[in-house]
Amino acid sequence: MERTLIIIKPDALKRGLVGKIIETFENVGLKLMAAKMLRPDKRVIKNHYPGAKEWIREMGEKTLSSFKQSGVNVKEKMETDDPDKLGQFVYDRLIKYWMEGPIIVMVWQGPDAIQIARKLRGHTIPLLAQTGTLHSDYSFDSSTLSSSLDRVVKTFVHASGNKEEAEREIKYWFGKTDFKSYEREIDELYLK
Repeated sequence: MERTLIIIKPDALKRGLVGKIIETFENVGLKLMAAKMLRPDKRVIKNHYPGAKEWIREMGEKTLSSFKQSGVNVKEKMETDDPDKLGQFVYDRLIKYWMEGPIIVMVWQGPDAIQIARKLRGHTIPLLAQTGTLHSDYSFDSSTLSSSLDRVVKTFVHASGNKEEAEREIKYWFGKTDFKSYEREIDELYLK
């Protein structure tokens, strides 16, 4: 069994997508192990993201790639093509974005839960997400649109990227929570 962290961000709550998002993960057999709603402050959000130089640079590289895929000149639009500066732009605006309202932080469990959750969520640029994913079905945002509005792409669902990230994020948001197990009918079908 594997656990992953899912965060429903403020815009999903404002749009009434909470039920659809939870239903998406339940429909494939993932099990909800914990959930809480909160309105995190700046410090809490900053600590969720690594904020390290490598991570900021990676965010900048993703932004460069997104602009390239959409055929837009990033330097004309953002006044820089430096991955570090672009990554810092993303980091600063991510924090602002997460502070727009409450979030719901959840732990989900199941076989290959991390990969399944990422697949269901879809690409972080909704225009590049495969049809049928949450980001494809409920968003049309892009790097070019968001940069023209001085904000990040509104990726209304966060899903841990790998096992190490999931473990770090679950520990960060839930501490030493003792996740209580429970049985469902689907567990009997697939897990026994």
